[in-house]
Order: sequence, then C-alpha cells, then structure tokens
Amino acid sequence: MLGSQAAYILQQALNALQLSAFYLPLAVAFALIQSITRRVFLSFGDLAMFGSFAAVYTCFGRMLQGDSDLTAALISLVVAMACAGALGFTAARGVFAPMIKGSALAFMIAAIGFSIALEELMRISTGSGDIWIPPLFAGMTTKLVTGAYPVNLNANSTFAIAISLVSVAGTALIIKYTQFGRSWAACSQDATLAMLCGVNSQAIIAGTFVLGAALSSVSGWMTAITYGGTNFSVGIMLGFKAMFAAVVGGFGNVRGAAMGAISLAVLEVLWSGSFGSAYRDVGVFSTIIVILLLKPEGLGGDATRRESEA
Repeated sequence: MLGSQAAYILQQALNALQLSAFYLPLAVAFALIQSITRRVFLSFGDLAMFGSFAAVYTCFGRMLQGDSDLTAALISLVVAMACAGALGFTAARGVFAPMIKGSALAFMIAAIGFSIALEELMRISTGSGDIWIPPLFAGMTTKLVTGAYPVNLNANSTFAIAISLVSVAGTALIIKYTQFGRSWAACSQDATLAMLCGVNSQAIIAGTFVLGAALSSVSGWMTAITYGGTNFSVGIMLGFKAMFAAVVGGFGNVRGAAMGAISLAVLEVLWSGSFGSAYRDVGVFSTIIVILLLKPEGLGGDATRRESEA
C-alpha cells in the first residue's frame, strides 16, 4: 500500500498521461501539415470536433443495435477517422492546396474561416446543444491503490490512451517506412526540388491533410468516449493547444510536437495540482511563451534554417 503522498503523485502522473494522449494526435497533425505547407493551419480543433460528432452518432447507433461497448467504440473510431479524413481531403483540394503558394496570412485567414463555417454548421445542425451517449465500459475499473487515498484506473481512459499512442506510433511508421512518408519528407524539405524529381506534391499535400485530419479525429473520438458527449464549441481551445504544443516542440518537427504535447500536459497537471484550475490556461500559456523566448526554435527544433526557407 502506497502512502498518501506517493498515491497523489501516481494519480497526477496518470492524469498527465491521459492528457498527453489527448494532445498527442493533434500536435502531431499540426506538425505534419505545418512542415509541408510552411503555414499555420488553425482548424485542427474543429476537425477533432467534427470527428467527435461522427463518433457520438455512430457509437450511439451501434449501441442501439446491441453491439458491445468495445465494438461500438472501435467502429465509431473508424467512422470518425474516415469522416474527418474525407473532410480534410475536400478542404485540401478545394481550399488550401491552391493557397500554399500565396501569402501565409491569407492561408491562416482561410483556415479561420473554415473553422467558423464548420462550427456554425454543427451548431445549427445540433441546435447549439450537447450530444450525449451512455458511458462506455461502465464499472470496469482497476484499483491501483487502496486506502485513504485510492487511485483507480478505468477501462475507458486506458482504452483511449492506447488508441492515441497506437495512432501516433502508426503515423511515425508511415512517415519513416512508406513511399508516402519519403515523399512527404522530400516535399517538406523542398517542394520544388521534389517535383523536379517526380514527386506529385499536390497529391502529397492532399494525403497529408487526410492523415492530419484523421489524427485530429482521434482526439475528438477520445472526447466522445471519455466524457460521454460533445458539442460544437469543443474545437476552439483544442486548436490553440495543438498549435502551442507543436510550436513549443519546434515548428514542423513531428518528434518535437510529441515532446510539446507531453510538456503541455505535464504543465497543465502541475499547475492544476499546485494552484487550481481557475487560471490554468493563462499560467500554462504564459509559461510556454517564456520557453519560446528562451528557446525560439522550440524544444525539439534547431536554430538552422533549411535551404527552402533561406
């Protein structure tokens, strides 16, 4: 049996792990697209929101059909990723890919407009209300520590963390070992030179948007199954936190984005445990700004610039 202090530290570590798993897909998605477009794409939170609605509706429908919680959760994950990926492909082809050669400000404004349109669409379609589903894996809890300060780990959170880690690991494998990943790396280094070498940069950009949107939907799916519902406004703060996590890890650096997501989660948990949650976001973002002032290239970045950025 652990003492109260050790149990408290274990609980905070589990909180940081769950929050890290929530931010990881979003931060990696941000880094993927930022690396290949060299633009700030602020719509990841709303892509996650869109995926969360797809997950809620699908999960609720499958549960009405008599599926088990595990089956309903897995099917809703696949549907959420497919819907968000399709939306990402449509947005890339119809809006963002043609704008990459334009100004960075126009690209960012277009991303903000896309987010507002998506939020309004979901707000109108849901009547501004929250959409709920019955709790999944109810009662399936593992007692890690008993006594005066019990520490429990529920199956819902464990499953969500595992899916998040698998999705990020799968993305890393795709980038490292597939032809798409090699082409993505080439385009992120120098899109013009990659095109001269026979790489279809437009297809790679569209594929990156699909992959990034699908990753974002994993975080939206986690919102749906962990908290039991969603609403049209959940994407606003998610988008900003994904950006901050990716920036603190190093712009366009996938490994750095993962480091940034973990750092952001740890900062939030430490702040909440020490000062409460009232001014958590203010304190965390202020800390991140200080980090960037001291190390502008981010935790995982370097001070050198690529030839394409010179």
